[in-house]
Amino acid sequence: MKSKTSKFSGGALAVVMALLALAGSAFFAFLALLIPVNVLADTVSPSSYATALKLGASVTITKTVTIQEGPPGTALVDVFFLADTTGSMGPTLASVQAGASAILSGLSELGDVAYGVGEYKDYDPLYPDPFVFRLNQDITDNAALVQAGIDAWVASGGYDWAEGQLYALKQVADTVGWRQGSTRIIVWFGDAPGHDPAGPPPGVTETEAIAALVAKTVKVIALNVILPGGLPGSLDYYGQATRIATATNGKYYNGIDPAQIVTDIQNAIITSFQTYSTVSLGTSMVPAGLGVNVSPPSYTGEFDRSFDRTFSFDVTFTAVTPGSYNFSIPLLVDGGTMATEQDNIVVGGLLGFPLRGYTPYTAPVSGVMDNSVLERTPIEFYVPGDVIKTFNGEKGEKIYGFTYLDEPHYYAWLAYMNSTQTDFFPPSSTGARPLNYTKGPWLSYAGMPGYNYDVPAGTPVLATADGKLYKAVVDPVNGAGYDYYQNSYIDHQNGWYSWYLYAPLTPAILAEINLSGFAQVTKGQVIGNTIGDHLHFEVRADGSDHQNVVDPYKLGLWLTNTGHIEPVILLLLQDYYTPIGY
Repeated sequence: MKSKTSKFSGGALAVVMALLALAGSAFFAFLALLIPVNVLADTVSPSSYATALKLGASVTITKTVTIQEGPPGTALVDVFFLADTTGSMGPTLASVQAGASAILSGLSELGDVAYGVGEYKDYDPLYPDPFVFRLNQDITDNAALVQAGIDAWVASGGYDWAEGQLYALKQVADTVGWRQGSTRIIVWFGDAPGHDPAGPPPGVTETEAIAALVAKTVKVIALNVILPGGLPGSLDYYGQATRIATATNGKYYNGIDPAQIVTDIQNAIITSFQTYSTVSLGTSMVPAGLGVNVSPPSYTGEFDRSFDRTFSFDVTFTAVTPGSYNFSIPLLVDGGTMATEQDNIVVGGLLGFPLRGYTPYTAPVSGVMDNSVLERTPIEFYVPGDVIKTFNGEKGEKIYGFTYLDEPHYYAWLAYMNSTQTDFFPPSSTGARPLNYTKGPWLSYAGMPGYNYDVPAGTPVLATADGKLYKAVVDPVNGAGYDYYQNSYIDHQNGWYSWYLYAPLTPAILAEINLSGFAQVTKGQVIGNTIGDHLHFEVRADGSDHQNVVDPYKLGLWLTNTGHIEPVILLLLQDYYTPIGY
């Protein structure tokens, strides 16, 4: 842009310039004192969640969102620098080029911030510029590439007053590689208004530019810079900058001093997060194998970050297609990701059975998992209550009769009867039953965290699914480690763990563990053999403490065994259980 003639003169111009300076860089300098130094993270609780569902089943969990006081610290942010690079913009461009690294460093505390760079000039067939809009660098987190893109700016051209920013803004909205779920910000700075329409015929109108920006949820921060010699810039001469910033939930800033623009850009971006109007949870990454419903869909209002605010959502997942699904749900504030939480939901079978020659329904079971423990607060296994509850709802209660059934290592565990003193897991009219239980009317063991399968010593023990097999050093549920219980576990790398007790590992497996710390195993691989008269087996959900024990029968984790009728019976059972959240 060449210099434009000012409509102000003398003392009036001096007064206006003083006011513009106060409204621009001086205001930002004052504002910087108000921006908190310590950046906190917005959160979703629980931060992770795992469960298993049978086909058609649903589970609802409550996710509590906290929007922290002050700027975010885990936001996904895309910032695009759009500069007027016509002739009068030299001092401004030089300031941004010199201070670009400071801008990037100052914004890093917002979270995962990436940047793009572009410039615009004008479209004039009589005095053509080399381009109307040029993309110097698409969105990237590579600081060197961002700096190179900014350094490519050269002040030149712009032979009439107005420029081609409307065309440029639409190009940025439509063609830039914005990241999914990001807060998208264009930092646009210039000193002249725009042609309307702008660019090659038929050109881009202001209405079209705004529509493109809104469609991509791009927020525009418009900075009207002071001209060389101290004259006021005219970016908003026609009101374009104000209307565009307002329509995109951005902001227009006047009287920006090129010498202070680095600080002003940084503060304008940080300030843009101080108010917000919509809070929601994103579901676009939930796989098609799951149905999902969020209630309420969102919270809307006039909010700010002057203090912590919490919002609660009930999220319901419905099992649609068998599979193991790992995905994240983002916390969205005004459409931009501020935090994420991780989910793992298994639909249908996940695990093969751990004993060769048996299924989950034919293996003799002498001790069942006590599901009543999962309903207590706190959950404490090996602490007997007065009720033992099985995965299908049958209950043994101490008041109807109790005894002690011996276990290895000379322990004895409580076993209870039901109200009719009849056998547990009785055969159905077809002769099938959901579990091959061997203790008749005595339900054992009170407080137990897994299943005891009575099989001959030396029975091959199998990996239930692929994963990394470790010797247990200390078992947080059962106590001692491998040297005492011969216990080990497989991390299936999907939020689920298979635990084995009384199953010494094969020499080849032990050798691999001694060499690498773990053994990589595949489903159905022999990992050891039973000792004594049974295998103790547990399934645990994700969690660093390995204490989230779950019932594989209740959650439907067993892979279907072809030709066996019991899986059909299990699918007919109504399961009501407390989801696992941590």
